[in-house]
Amino acid sequence: MINKWFWVVIVVALRLNSGYSQTINSPYSNIGLGEVLFQGLPHNFAMGELGIGTYSNWHINIQNPAMLINNTFSSFQVGIAGDVRNHETNLAATTDNSAGLRFMALSFPVIKNRWVTSIAALPLSSVKYNTFASDTLATGAFSTTSFQGDGGLSQAIWTNSIRLYKTLSLGIKASYIFGKIDRSSRIALFSEDFSSTYVVSLIESQSYNDFNFQLGLAYKITVGEKKVLNLGSTYNFASSLSGNLDQFFLRQRLSGDAVQTQNLIEDQQINFELPPSFAFGTSFEKLNAFKFGVDIVLQNWSNSQQENAETAFRNTANISVGGEWIPDIQNVSNYFKRVTYRVGIVNKQLPYLVNATEINDFGINFGASFPVSGYSSMDIGFKYGVRGTLDNELIRENYFQIVLGATINDRWFIKRRYD
Repeated sequence: MINKWFWVVIVVALRLNSGYSQTINSPYSNIGLGEVLFQGLPHNFAMGELGIGTYSNWHINIQNPAMLINNTFSSFQVGIAGDVRNHETNLAATTDNSAGLRFMALSFPVIKNRWVTSIAALPLSSVKYNTFASDTLATGAFSTTSFQGDGGLSQAIWTNSIRLYKTLSLGIKASYIFGKIDRSSRIALFSEDFSSTYVVSLIESQSYNDFNFQLGLAYKITVGEKKVLNLGSTYNFASSLSGNLDQFFLRQRLSGDAVQTQNLIEDQQINFELPPSFAFGTSFEKLNAFKFGVDIVLQNWSNSQQENAETAFRNTANISVGGEWIPDIQNVSNYFKRVTYRVGIVNKQLPYLVNATEINDFGINFGASFPVSGYSSMDIGFKYGVRGTLDNELIRENYFQIVLGATINDRWFIKRRYD
């Protein structure tokens, strides 16, 4: 039965492939590059997004490229994600849901125990929102104002991990970032008897493509029989993402045929300052039994591009705590004792201030990896989170996310000695 669902995940993920983009409906994605998504895989996600100082022999690590050296098998991972989100204000509440391909990743040893390489594709950010407000004018007419956005950025990643010494490894990750973000602002004026409607729209499109680089270090200390202390750190270099901006103005009277379009900006070069970040993580584990760890990620957003006068960026500090355990990996009579169970919590500071208010995000994560044939597995992760506040006329979000993936581990690219 597990084997059947293992292949179902792969087939469904490939059918959902539409640019490696998972869309999350959030009004907070109208700022900057949008909703910056978690840059890890289901096993990391289920442990509270741990990955800087934590590794797995059976799963690919793209959070800290130096940890990839621990993958002695050739691995392929693919997965889908879903998001159900409730948006609440002091006046109303709405619910949105979305799903899409979350990631695809492949890794394999180039030189055994010395060099491992990986390629991956996953979204960097998501933009999806549709907000509106209405107002009654003194004349009896009324107006509606709406803001819409769609799109996001994706990335193609190439990672290399090299063992410098038997317990020390270096990782280098190069990411090609690309994508398009469309936004529109619309004001509609309605007469009292709805006999005429006047609409004014400002529509813009931003497209980006550029490179970003990351360095990682990992160090392993043996502290007892099958017990290991792992240390890891990463540094993401700042990038000035280059792009183009198109913007035009649309004026329309819906009761007639008159439509006026005016190009305001065409193919203007723009830049977004993607800030540097530093991360440190540590974990303690007993091999094939349990592990637990902590990650801290610091990012300097203060010099990033500002969207408007009401929005400012702040430096952020995110912390993740989590772990995993296997009841009995050698138990042949009870399948569920060979399952890897995971749990964690994550607290994030979002990089923007809205109405001079900080926006924070807290989540509880959990999940498991179910072994299938050989060393492969079916992986699942869940998260329940709360973000934002009702203060200062803002929005609070309660959300539930699920990431479902499949991992294939095997020995590829090995020349047969005998037929």
